[in-house]
Amino acid sequence: MTTCIFLGGGQSRAPTLALSGWRRRRPLVVALLTAWVFLSPSLALAENRVFIEHVDFDEKTNTLTLHADILDERGVPMEGVKPEDLEILASGAKLDTLEITMETSEKAQEPIAVVVLMSGANAYHVQNSDEAHSTFQQEKEGAAQFIQKLSGNDKIAVLMYREGSPHEVIYAFASDFKQAKEAAANASVPSSEYEPTEIHGDKEKKKDLAPEIVRAVDKSIDYFVSNLDKLGSARRRFLVVMSDGKDRQTSKQKLQNKIEAMLSKYAEYKIRIHAIGFSADDQQYLSMLQVMANGSGGIYKRIDEKDFSTIPSVWDGLATRVKKQLIIKVPLASLPDHGERVKGKDLANYVVSLKVKMKDGAVEEASYNDFRLPLKGFNWMALLKWAGIVLGGLLGVGLIVGFIVWLSRRKGGGGAAQEQVRQQYDGPDRGKLHVRAGPLAGETFPLIDDVTTIGSMKGNTIVIEDGSVSRRHAAIKIDQMRYEIADLNSTNGVLVNGGRIHKIFLKDGDKISIGTTELEFRLK
Repeated sequence: MTTCIFLGGGQSRAPTLALSGWRRRRPLVVALLTAWVFLSPSLALAENRVFIEHVDFDEKTNTLTLHADILDERGVPMEGVKPEDLEILASGAKLDTLEITMETSEKAQEPIAVVVLMSGANAYHVQNSDEAHSTFQQEKEGAAQFIQKLSGNDKIAVLMYREGSPHEVIYAFASDFKQAKEAAANASVPSSEYEPTEIHGDKEKKKDLAPEIVRAVDKSIDYFVSNLDKLGSARRRFLVVMSDGKDRQTSKQKLQNKIEAMLSKYAEYKIRIHAIGFSADDQQYLSMLQVMANGSGGIYKRIDEKDFSTIPSVWDGLATRVKKQLIIKVPLASLPDHGERVKGKDLANYVVSLKVKMKDGAVEEASYNDFRLPLKGFNWMALLKWAGIVLGGLLGVGLIVGFIVWLSRRKGGGGAAQEQVRQQYDGPDRGKLHVRAGPLAGETFPLIDDVTTIGSMKGNTIVIEDGSVSRRHAAIKIDQMRYEIADLNSTNGVLVNGGRIHKIFLKDGDKISIGTTELEFRLK
């Protein structure tokens, strides 16, 4: 996650706008916001208590993921939100969902990337005569508190801008939060050549030395983009800035055009601007911070000049909100089918909405526009799931049957094959083998096949599970009512009446030795 934070004036935020489809609406929205903040400075929109930052869909698992803020009346992440407090809709219709789960981005260890842009303007050093209580000092404490909330694989960079000074990188992108915190807390004041007495001289000098907030933000986002390769898996990106919003350019139309061009240039990188606005004197420029924050889908916080001491806590609140954003997993039992089909694609457009029952009983709602979901079709995932269940069941049954057969062979001697041989014999007396010693002692096997095989491997007519018996040890062939036994190249050989043989016709009463098993051939 990449985050840019601005400190500017105001307590409102624009209605939620999805980034998809945002480009075509950006000029109109920016123009309306600019007109609103310039023409109605005394008005303020109440901040939304539910806000959807991002929506994803995983086709493999049919899961919709919402990244959302749910805030209490103080504007901080609401505790104790449960899945049953939520309702997920697509273009006004409730989705057919399975069990919804949620966790904070902090618990999920989802990394974020943040650029903190600090203002070192001279105006921030003359709030009080005591440097220890200046706006700049409060800003440094706030930035340090924000950085302290970062952890794990989060990435942080700290930048500064001020009059007559180039864009300064105080701490380059990395994850050493202790060092970044110290860099922000120990940031130096502007050099003496830019004292307030010089700023308040003639108008031209004052204009030359005035800081350019739009240019500073532009350079900060450009720094972000040039370092994307260092951000690892951080999908959420933020620029956090504190400023009084002052700019050399005072024409409202020209400022509007600059902001619009900047936001359009970087739209694809989805970097959200969180702005904190504070000014002890001229309040009119704070509206610029609000336009930038709202236009990027970020947060705007204005601190009244009487609330000077709350600056650090506002920074801390922003960090808490960023780290405790909810990741809501919504598995879909089936896809919706009422969306607006996208021409030439197997997709449909929806407005994804999140309704939340708040602690006070009120229902708050946020929307994410122009989100695309696959068209409803044959549910191959469900088919594969059931096929897996059926195959798994059959495999389980097969394993159980195999285990039973194995046990029966262990306990019953000859096993199923031998039992089948015995059950099939219902004719007149023919030759048979009576087992006198060995694993199958006491068993009798009628010789009813043209060829009867004996060995330790499954598939033989008579299976003797004994290490001294070869896999295919011997065979008895019936030839015109004569019984011929042959050694099948066994390891331990075949003995008939104590002598090793290769082939021999059996006589009634002959004793056969195969490994440790002794058999007697009988004709009656």
